[in-house]
Amino acid sequence: MVNSKRRHMLDRPYIKEVIRELNLLGYEEVQAKQILIKYYRPIKRTLGFQLNSYDFAKELYIIDKAVKRKYDPSDPNQIFIGHLKSRKN
Repeated sequence: MVNSKRRHMLDRPYIKEVIRELNLLGYEEVQAKQILIKYYRPIKRTLGFQLNSYDFAKELYIIDKAVKRKYDPSDPNQIFIGHLKSRKN
């Protein structure tokens, strides 16, 4: 018989360890959970569970910093896409 008792994602040991690692990287508990929920699925689809909790948290940290980075016109590694934000499909 299949165990019908399902646990919430945030109650799983792997996810708790990822949140703990995000805390060690400088995020508060609430911020760590928000970042985890926001980027969990894309990272899991790309990398799977082959990463340990520290490496998974590090990927979340890198992606979050990249998304929040401000545009600097003098940086050749950035492309301005602000004009596309107002464009509708």
